[in-house]
Amino acid sequence: MKTTLLILMAVALVGCKITVEFPGGGQDKQTKPFTNTLGMKFVPVPGTKVQFCIWETRVKDWAAYAAVNAADITVEANANRKKLNFKQTDTHPVVNVNWDDAKAFCAWLTKKELASGNLKAGQRYRLPTDAEWSAAVGLANELGNTPKEKSRGVKDVYPWGKEWPPPKGAGNYSSGTSGDLFGYTSPVGSFVANAHGLHDLGGNVWEWCEDWYDPARKDYRVLRGMCWRDGVNPVSMLASTRNGNSPPDWQYNTAGFRCVLVGGSGG
Repeated sequence: MKTTLLILMAVALVGCKITVEFPGGGQDKQTKPFTNTLGMKFVPVPGTKVQFCIWETRVKDWAAYAAVNAADITVEANANRKKLNFKQTDTHPVVNVNWDDAKAFCAWLTKKELASGNLKAGQRYRLPTDAEWSAAVGLANELGNTPKEKSRGVKDVYPWGKEWPPPKGAGNYSSGTSGDLFGYTSPVGSFVANAHGLHDLGGNVWEWCEDWYDPARKDYRVLRGMCWRDGVNPVSMLASTRNGNSPPDWQYNTAGFRCVLVGGSGG
């Protein structure tokens, strides 16, 4: 039987219709991008059963959550957000948010969107898994059973391609690395999207994933994607690199998160 793989994608995804058909019936069809009540835009990613937000969770998205959940946010997160040592606008990626707070944001957003009718029963937001994040950045057939075993396993492949150093405009990395003018975080979407329409999978902020870095130890959660401070060591910049040194309660000005939507396009 002839197997077909039809993927119709465009970088400018807003208002477009996308149909994704996967060989062998291994994945549900997802027919269109989706924008939620916070203005977060989601698109399907081949090789996954979720839709990815096209950018990292923004300051204004977090502010909407914090306005009604201040008592539930960890004391450290509130304190660190207030003492951030550089300026951010509403469209910068939120930082100083730990894994637990990122998970709480996803749970709150799910409840909010279900109540408004913007999501259907069975749909929910969460952090991407390590494997989903790899699919989003364009990695396939990684060797290893855990994020720790897979980390840095695919050589000479970066979020922008195979060239080193990063070409101008590749993303928000350390000053001078790729020619960007941002000293710290940059507004989401400031750099060109990848083939799936996703911005900042390399640079800007490290992104929390669902997984334990080493499931046998269960001490550190996975972070992917590098940040605005990275850019010197080509090994650390690999698309396959995992940051596996951060416990779930860790917070810093280089780490944020990206949401995915489970259960198909929103209502």
